[in-house]
Amino acid sequence: MGFRGEALAAIAAVSQFEIKTADGVKGTRVLGEGGLITTLEPCARNRGTTVEIRSLFFNVPARKKFQKSNGANTSQAIRVVETLSLAHPEIAFLMKVDGKKSLDVGAGETHKERIESLLGKHDHEVLFEKGEARIHGLLASVEKASGNRSGQHLFVNRRPIFSPFIARAVKMGFGTRLAEHAFPAFVLFLEIAPDLVDINVHPQKKEARFQDEGKIFRLFEEAVVSSFEKGKSFGESLTFTPPVLSPFSSFERSAPHFEEERSFHFEFQNERPLVVFGNYLAVMREESLLLVDLQAAHARALYDSFTEKRAEAQALIWPLEIELSFDLDGEKVADELKELGIESRFLGKKMLVVDALPPFLDAASFPQFFQSWKEGKKLSALTSRFCKSLKKSYSLDEAFFLWKKLKSAPVDPSGNPIWVEMKEADFAEILKRGSCIKTELKN
Repeated sequence: MGFRGEALAAIAAVSQFEIKTADGVKGTRVLGEGGLITTLEPCARNRGTTVEIRSLFFNVPARKKFQKSNGANTSQAIRVVETLSLAHPEIAFLMKVDGKKSLDVGAGETHKERIESLLGKHDHEVLFEKGEARIHGLLASVEKASGNRSGQHLFVNRRPIFSPFIARAVKMGFGTRLAEHAFPAFVLFLEIAPDLVDINVHPQKKEARFQDEGKIFRLFEEAVVSSFEKGKSFGESLTFTPPVLSPFSSFERSAPHFEEERSFHFEFQNERPLVVFGNYLAVMREESLLLVDLQAAHARALYDSFTEKRAEAQALIWPLEIELSFDLDGEKVADELKELGIESRFLGKKMLVVDALPPFLDAASFPQFFQSWKEGKKLSALTSRFCKSLKKSYSLDEAFFLWKKLKSAPVDPSGNPIWVEMKEADFAEILKRGSCIKTELKN
């Protein structure tokens, strides 16, 4: 039967399933339950196949007990279908969850149309060929970079794979446009001769091994660099009139005169991060200096992720297990955590399993957060106190990323200011006070 046939038989053995398939001439309907075929009959349908699975693991409750939460499983299923639709824009995909459309894309789209209909606008188009390899796709702007790889999609001969070394090559292509700890968002396709790549190095075929990985790394880096070179660059020639050389003309007038005044835009050109000192960030403005409390900024970002729910929870590679020393109402706790964007479930009465966490809350600090949360404190006070208690060292990139996210939020969840602005006169006043204090001490 092959790999797909084995997978279908395995799913059918633990579910109630229905298959409708037709070759354009004759259609067949198959019903099964627990691996046994209950109905095999002709049916009317257009050319194609529909597989419907219900009550997964209904006949093996022990296996069902160890499944992730419904929300986490649904999110993973949506990601799988979304990934398949990115690879095949010529095919229409429709996905419904509980009767509601979660994904609906039409057939006959280009790769660019399909990518942007599912993932939003991407600013840089990649089209690069060299030898037997062809790389094409889209890169998102630097502003859409994030702290994880959730926005990165890579396909080799239309097969989705995970490749840290290719992701690194793409980041190298961005150069200094990208912060050190940021990950660019992209959807890239590599078309290469099948004998130059091995996709059987992972049981789920999620990884690939190339015959010449160094060459592939350089190809992706060059492809990304070339996509930026298509736009305006600093290398454009500027025309100017020759200087007027006269003993009576001033030096200022003898300088070259450019026919067209050009200005180049730099991101955050009016704000420049200077240094991280402990839990504070210093940001230089044109006429002032900002001092940002990073723990307060972190608390605000975490509180907003809990209450506004703008970003999806990030699935953990390995579920986080926390053994409790007391009994809890597992179903109630899981529902309350879900309201915060935390996907979790209970095994028995004393084992909490966490499958996904919202932004700004990592797996390493979740046990500490959970201990504070179960005390029932107000969410605003909880997030402020939790972030203040974290023993975290912020890099300059992490600190400025927090600042960019929270410019419009001047206070932390408890109402305390996140930053203060100081001008030259303020520093003069501080130094003046210091001088007065020293004089009084001497007297």
